[in-house]
Amino acid sequence: MKAREGLLEPRAARHLAGVAALLGVTAVWGTTFPLVKDMVTRLPVTDLLAVRYLMSAALLLAIRPGALRGLAPRAWRAGVGLGLVYSAALVTQTYGLTTLPSFVSGFVTGSYVVMTPLLGLMWFRTRITTRAWTAVGLTVAGLAAFMLMAGGGGGPIPGAGLTLTLVSAALYAVHVVALGRWSRSEEAYALTLVQIGTLACVLTVAAAPGGIAVPGSPGDWAGLVYLATAAGALSFLAQTWAQSHVPSTTAAVVMSVEPLWATAFAVLLWGEAAGWSLLVGGGCLLVAMVLVAVPARAAPAPPLRPLTPVPGGETP
Repeated sequence: MKAREGLLEPRAARHLAGVAALLGVTAVWGTTFPLVKDMVTRLPVTDLLAVRYLMSAALLLAIRPGALRGLAPRAWRAGVGLGLVYSAALVTQTYGLTTLPSFVSGFVTGSYVVMTPLLGLMWFRTRITTRAWTAVGLTVAGLAAFMLMAGGGGGPIPGAGLTLTLVSAALYAVHVVALGRWSRSEEAYALTLVQIGTLACVLTVAAAPGGIAVPGSPGDWAGLVYLATAAGALSFLAQTWAQSHVPSTTAAVVMSVEPLWATAFAVLLWGEAAGWSLLVGGGCLLVAMVLVAVPARAAPAPPLRPLTPVPGGETP
């Protein structure tokens, strides 16, 4: 990286800030695997998600009531489309999680890190560097370590849950690629609010026919508030802003660290087994993240060619 008066260039600084924001998001999301798995034993999936994102939308709207004023139609379309894709991904992942161990769900969901560069290449002709592909390969190795070493061989894995989670991974890849393409830092708050508002509407409609159940204990309410704020509104906002400065493949690799956090929190808070997976899988994921965290150097500008004849010779 180049330095300018001892500081990072603005582009490199924004890249690193985006990576740091995404890493924080993955840490928060990593806590939600065991938490959601526990809460859906007492609340229907769609009810839990509907109330969660209604609270998230209300929070963002309360903080900035005029956030949507003057928002361009292009941004409205992008936000609604992204919200629809994300709602489908979230519902399929959560239903899959009801029948899968947390570490298996985390591994299969993390497969979107492979789908993301391929989708970007096919959809937007996005060029993927050798370093990025190396990071993707290390990420796959790390996720495989979680699958194989965190107890993946302890019993049969339900095919329906696996299929639903794989579908959710593909939808997450679509969301990451599209968000990286459409997000602008100056519109991050409004775009986040439109996405979450769309999520809340879709999930409320899905949950409404049977009535929407709410938590019945202070502990579940505390968990729901956490899911709606830190793991909902704030994480969505951080991701939307970060992806206006970070390429989609980089974002996918950084966010693939989520299973590392999920496994660590599952071990510390919920007593799930981990073993060597934290070291082997986590090591691969961290190396992959370092590879993409360092911003690529801009190509040097070509030397200026003189416009007047050089004394004693021809014009080059």
